Parts: sequence; structure tokens; C-alpha cells
Amino acid sequence: MPILDLARGPHTLSRYDVIGMYADKERRLIAHVGLHDADRCSAEAEDDVYAVHMRPPLGRGEAMKVHVAGHVPLTSDEIKELSAWIAEVADEYHTAGAERTRQYVVDPPWKDEVDPNTRVRRYRRYSCVGFVLDGYRQVSIELLKIEAAELPEVDRHTIAAIYPMAGQQSRLLPKFGLCGDGPWRVVLPGYVLHALNRTSAQIRQKPYCAEFGNERF
Repeated sequence: MPILDLARGPHTLSRYDVIGMYADKERRLIAHVGLHDADRCSAEAEDDVYAVHMRPPLGRGEAMKVHVAGHVPLTSDEIKELSAWIAEVADEYHTAGAERTRQYVVDPPWKDEVDPNTRVRRYRRYSCVGFVLDGYRQVSIELLKIEAAELPEVDRHTIAAIYPMAGQQSRLLPKFGLCGDGPWRVVLPGYVLHALNRTSAQIRQKPYCAEFGNERF
């Protein structure tokens, strides 16, 4: 269904709706996304709502400022599956002792960290949008095409606006998967909101292909 622009007035958010937050100094640039971590509640732009999101580290039941939200109706079974998956992700981080930036990656949107001896996955690193996308994959909803060939190019200025910690210290870019001087083909937070700006049937039928400019909503 169409995205909820909370600047137009309050809307009701459901559990695990996708919530988005604008960058501070870039008009309508989506800098961060997460999942609404509460049952139905009313919210409008600039409100703090409960979220589960990769900030990093993974935050659960934390306050996150919201400007826009995307909704696709989920069944009670799908909500239970998402809840179980979130608990599993958190448990993997705890067991592996993976703190803060060890949980994080920008490109690709998620990446498995495996034990070098057993080759068994210890945990999965995420970007904020990667966490949202992988969550919906747990209930067989592929929101977005994430293959590099399907993504528009992104310049350094946009990367710095969305990922300040990487933009302020270029030496961190390779650590998060961004090598070279750009441009890069990266899954950005705004893309998932455009993916949700469709009917529920379309969302469940096929993933969205991001276009240039979709970093803003």
C-alpha cells in the first residue's frame, strides 16, 4: 500500500512496519530504516517510536525518530516468525561476542561471518536496510532486487550523508565493504520504502527494482 508520510498527519503503525528516518541536512533523504517494534500505535513525523533496528549494534525496543513508514499486512504467524528470527539474530551476536561495528556492513547489505575452522556461520552482519530486507525474507517476502547490476550508482556525498561514520573517516569505507573512490552500487535505506509504495499483492508478487533518485522519499 502507499507509503505513510507522517508529515501529513498521524497514522497508525503496526508491528514490524518499516519505519524510516530522514538525514539531518539532506531534504527527504532516507538515512535509516528499522522495524516498528510495538503493536498498533499512532505516530506522526518527528515522533519517537519503538524500533528494532541495526544502528549498530542491533537495538531492540529502542526509541527511533520516524518520518515515513511502509506497511504490508502480515499474518499473526508471520509476525511470530519475525519475532523468532529477531531473537535468533540477537542470540547469535551475544554468543559470538559480536559488538557494535562487528555486526555492521554497508555492502553487501548482509554478510555471514563463519568460523574459520568449522565453516559454520557464527552470525550475520547487516546494514540497517539489509536487516529489514532479510527480516521480510524470513516470511517469503522479497522486497527488493539487491544484485549490483540491478542497482543505481551512488556517489560519495550520498554515502557520507547516509553513513556519517564512514563518510567522516574514509579509512572505514573498506571495513564496511566500500572499496575504491566510488561511485558504488549499494542498497540504500530509501529503496525499501519505494519497494513498499505498491499494493500488497505487488509487494508479495515480485521484488522492486531501485531507480536513480530512490534514495529520497
